[in-house]
Amino acid sequence: MSKYKKHIVFVFKIVILALVAIWVYKELNKSWGELSKHTWDFHYGWLLLSGVLYAVAYLPPCAFWFFIMRRLGQRPAVLTTLRAYYIGHLGKYVPGKAVVVLLRAGLVKSERVSATFASIAVFFETLLMMAVGGFISAAIILVWFRENEQHTMLVLAAIAMMVVTALPIYPPVFRAVTKRIKISKTAADIDEKLQNINLLSLAYGWCLMCVTWILLGCCLWASIRGLGFETGSLTEHLPRFTAAVALSTVLGFLAMMPGGIGVRDWALAQLLTFYFAALATQQLTSNNDLTPETIALVVAAVQRMISILTELAVSSVLLPLGRKRTYNEHD
Repeated sequence: MSKYKKHIVFVFKIVILALVAIWVYKELNKSWGELSKHTWDFHYGWLLLSGVLYAVAYLPPCAFWFFIMRRLGQRPAVLTTLRAYYIGHLGKYVPGKAVVVLLRAGLVKSERVSATFASIAVFFETLLMMAVGGFISAAIILVWFRENEQHTMLVLAAIAMMVVTALPIYPPVFRAVTKRIKISKTAADIDEKLQNINLLSLAYGWCLMCVTWILLGCCLWASIRGLGFETGSLTEHLPRFTAAVALSTVLGFLAMMPGGIGVRDWALAQLLTFYFAALATQQLTSNNDLTPETIALVVAAVQRMISILTELAVSSVLLPLGRKRTYNEHD
């Protein structure tokens, strides 16, 4: 790499880092503003558990990204894949979705992994996760959330989001789209390798993503407990929490806002309002002036803070690992 090109890459990295820092600061400041309006009975053990669940929830999508890269003939190391995937999460706080792809593909790129194929795998993994989220939320909302005046609209919205995100990754369509955008100019053998992504690959990923959405539902449950709210039985309310997280996340993704800012939090609060309205507020918190709407907004803010802080914590642990790669004998 020429000295001039190295300078450009360095400046680009600094700009990305600055943008991420700005958006993260704004989000944390906004979320803390919601919290500081009232006195809360924090249960830090539950909040810590929420963060752990959030981090673990993204292991299945990371595993699927690794799987798809392998199906495309790449040989990434497990540790390198893990590092690239989690650090790549920070890219969603930069306007547009391209930075996530650039970060992950750039961090996993090596003599054994093409950035082109890594990028293709990122698109496939992300769209599948959103498609499964749309499906799960539609299926659950058909049964739950009937008290919501927008019940039918929520179901239709979830189905629409599932179709929009699932259609591009239906293997024949995915192969056709990939050819149309002429990625093959940089990867001559892409047509042959794309044949390895089939319906079985889709089914495998579908199962992994279901685990992720359920864990994210548990993460929301732990966040609510962390604010001192009694949620009732997890098994009884987990479907509601899972649908709320899935629908709001997919909606935030499709809105193309950095990290789903505003959109995801608003949608999550809307879906949680009726849940809190159905409970005796005086049993949830000592703040008698809190309305179900306020509680839902605060929970959404806390969920946002936990996700950001967890991503920063995990990334800070993985970042020092640098470009070191470890390979199993069977890689």
